[in-house]
Amino acid sequence: MIQAKFVLDQEKRIESFYLTGHAEYAESGKDIYCSAVSAITQTVIGTLTEIIEAGRDFVYLNQTGVIECRILNYNNLSQDKKIAAQSLMLSAYIGLKQIEMIDGQEYLSIEKVEEY
Repeated sequence: MIQAKFVLDQEKRIESFYLTGHAEYAESGKDIYCSAVSAITQTVIGTLTEIIEAGRDFVYLNQTGVIECRILNYNNLSQDKKIAAQSLMLSAYIGLKQIEMIDGQEYLSIEKVEEY
């Protein structure tokens, strides 16, 4: 099962997401749940790299079985970039929730927590 954790900051913005595991729906490379989750999260990370600076404004990790993405400080971003980053992080959550809702509870578990 893929475990996804979305962490909110004090202003209820998604500050980070962490995903670990494998859906085990099918063998690696043919697993539709892993592919869908990966496509959503990698699109968010890729788009963030076009909008804000990786290493300065956000950090990410993409390894087999682990995907992480964290906005370092929304308040250091211009208003336009802050809105874009917030929207992208929220879209990752919404996209994964859609997968979970469509018969995906067996393969994907999502947790949303406040850690501040």
